[in-house]
Amino acid sequence: MYMEVNCVWLGQGSFLFESGNTRLVVDPFLSDVVEQREGFKRLMDAPLTIEELKPDYILITHNHIDHFDPVALPEIHDFYPKVPILGPTSVMRLANEMGFNQEVLQALEVTEHLPLGDFNVTITPAFHSDPFSIGCLLNAASKTIYHTADTIFNQSLVAEVKRLSGKKIDSLLTCINGRLGNMNWEEAAQLAGQLGVEKAFPMHYGMFAENTEDPVKFINECNRLGIQSAELIPGKKTIL
Repeated sequence: MYMEVNCVWLGQGSFLFESGNTRLVVDPFLSDVVEQREGFKRLMDAPLTIEELKPDYILITHNHIDHFDPVALPEIHDFYPKVPILGPTSVMRLANEMGFNQEVLQALEVTEHLPLGDFNVTITPAFHSDPFSIGCLLNAASKTIYHTADTIFNQSLVAEVKRLSGKKIDSLLTCINGRLGNMNWEEAAQLAGQLGVEKAFPMHYGMFAENTEDPVKFINECNRLGIQSAELIPGKKTIL
């Protein structure tokens, strides 16, 4: 059977990845909890409902409310009670405090390699205000995709991601907002160049007026570097 890797951007750092028979959801942020708690109104509706997610695995990169959604994630857990929920120590602590079924919780450590259905996942560091934050390398269908999650840019990140990947990284999904502990678009383009990726897609923008960036600046710089880049359309499937 011919296999490919594709993704559906759900906004912010949230994605549905598909390969073969496996659906991996990362950081499903679907609710209005940020407006309720911080007063920042969503500019982008959730493009998929909980019923449409149909995850086989859920990976949460850190405990901030636009990644560990304290409204949507318990609802997802109730709807899919047997689906494994994976994340670093901070995510496990919060999930336990909120009464998630411990049998489906799986703690992740940086540098860990684990099979998730048709994906092989490697946990990468992320330098963010949650000290347990992680990113991930997804390997499937002979492709390697790097999801930065929320992180600043530094050379330690570049070196460790290169070491952990051990081979060419085909596609990069990177934050570009440049606020609240994340790299800006220039640093994100620098990351793409230093990793030598074939494709690079911006994320973590367009959700809140108080914390966004123009993705065209990142896309143009990537194109100048010879890297294919474009905006992802929320809810639309993209082959990686």
